[in-house]
Amino acid sequence: MPFIASAQDDKLCEHLISFASKSKVGIPLKVKLINDWANLSKTCEHNEAEEGKEFCNYLIKNTSTEFMNINLSRVLSCSVNDFNLGSVHLNKISGEFSVFERPSLNQDIILNINFSIGDDVTKDFIEIKAEIEPVE
Repeated sequence: MPFIASAQDDKLCEHLISFASKSKVGIPLKVKLINDWANLSKTCEHNEAEEGKEFCNYLIKNTSTEFMNINLSRVLSCSVNDFNLGSVHLNKISGEFSVFERPSLNQDIILNINFSIGDDVTKDFIEIKAEIEPVE
């Protein structure tokens, strides 16, 4: 059974908050971690933004290539209170959600998380977009 760190112990949370905190009005930041299970490799897209490159460097070195479900669990644990998939193994799941008012993050920043795991056509991915909520 692979080890899943709690949100309190996981440095991913610190890096996610740091990344999201650097978003600016009208300039969202986005990274996309992609696992290529067939080649046992992973890549990270960052739209050439320096903040994205920095976060991608962390993600490449500190996330699982084999178990994207663990990566998703870690991101979700950082994004919402008391979330833990525990010993649940996800064979196939996709979706998207937005997180508002995350502790330790400016209340105007929204985290949009889009993911797909186990699809036969699409490589497993987690996309994280941080943007400042538009003022109405």
